[in-house]
Amino acid sequence: MYIDTSVAVKLFTLEPDSQESESIVADSSLVSSELLYCELRTALHAKKRSNLISSPMMASAWETFEEYLSKKRIRLMAFDNALVREAASVVDRVHPGVSLRTLDALHLATFIRMDAGPLFTKDKRTREAARQLNLPLAG
Repeated sequence: MYIDTSVAVKLFTLEPDSQESESIVADSSLVSSELLYCELRTALHAKKRSNLISSPMMASAWETFEEYLSKKRIRLMAFDNALVREAASVVDRVHPGVSLRTLDALHLATFIRMDAGPLFTKDKRTREAARQLNLPLAG
């Protein structure tokens, strides 16, 4: 199953739908883009700045994420120039129906390139773009 950052944040911090997200990914092999490494770190810092998590909670979430990576519970796929061009194509294919952001387009292009099972996202624009592209969705 491919997860994007909107789901990863729910898996590594406590949010209202974290438990539901955990049950959806249970027993799945998880895959994402290398983007997740930086995006999750950025999201954790944003939660800390907003006083939604403490410094120890942030450290714990990051440690758990790193453990997932080391145990290959999440595999991250590197991206290259060709993937960036594929992401631009994804933007064109869903325009004007969806105003897709750059990193979301990169996640979708990575998903399309991989055979990772369904796409699991909590991001509304990404979900709508996936629907327009007839991509299989989880959750």
